[in-house]
Amino acid sequence: MSDSAHVWRQLSPRVFVTAVDPHGVNVGLVVGDESAALIDAGNDADQGASLLASAWQQAGVPVVHVVITHHHDDHWAGLTGMRGVESYGHASLLDLPGPAPTRTFYLAEAIDLGGVRLELLHLGEAHTKSDVTVIVDGENVIFAGDLLESSGDPQFDETSSVQNWPTVLDGALGVSNQDTVFVPGHGEPVDRDFAFRQRAEISMIYSTAEMFVQQGVAVADAYDKTEWPFSRETLETALPLVYDALAAKGIKPRTQLPIFGGGFNGPAGL
Repeated sequence: MSDSAHVWRQLSPRVFVTAVDPHGVNVGLVVGDESAALIDAGNDADQGASLLASAWQQAGVPVVHVVITHHHDDHWAGLTGMRGVESYGHASLLDLPGPAPTRTFYLAEAIDLGGVRLELLHLGEAHTKSDVTVIVDGENVIFAGDLLESSGDPQFDETSSVQNWPTVLDGALGVSNQDTVFVPGHGEPVDRDFAFRQRAEISMIYSTAEMFVQQGVAVADAYDKTEWPFSRETLETALPLVYDALAAKGIKPRTQLPIFGGGFNGPAGL
């Protein structure tokens, strides 16, 4: 892909975003007075190199920082094609196969670009174990990675924590206001109201599944028990995660006792 193939959309005076194929990943660019940073790196080495070259042309200052929002390849693997950058990610990335960030952290990190500052926060396990929220101070823009999705359902996999995901989003929502722009991992930028709604939908998945477990509803029967906010395909990953997490705490669907016809007459002969 040539550098000119990347079209940068301006979200605020210092913040730009472009989407890269084949998964429509949003890649951010934040431009300071002295340097600039990319948010996510694309899908492979060629795409990463192309993004970095294009970002240099757009920024007009050295692009020397890259922040990885989580470990999925479409956001992370492009780092292998980026030379001369300092990369940031959650410490759990070091335990996974893939390009290693040069700087890792557990809770928080900051990057000063000159006139603009990035706050990197790991607020707990949610979409993955390595989710990083990026707050662009002074620009009222928050990069949420795949904690939010506007092109379709949020995506769950074996590393997701359905229970903790809404709490992680609460951390981002808590520093936002009515005018904050949230950049999801995939799809158009959204406002705070959208983020609140998706947070509530994810919370509903967990709370409703927990209620079904208490009622003795097996996971195979839960799909048609209510009107869920996401597709059947999404639920087939998300609901077993909740059931497994509850089972790990010793909470499992109660066995329903059979109901026999006729009355109870007590022991024979009485």
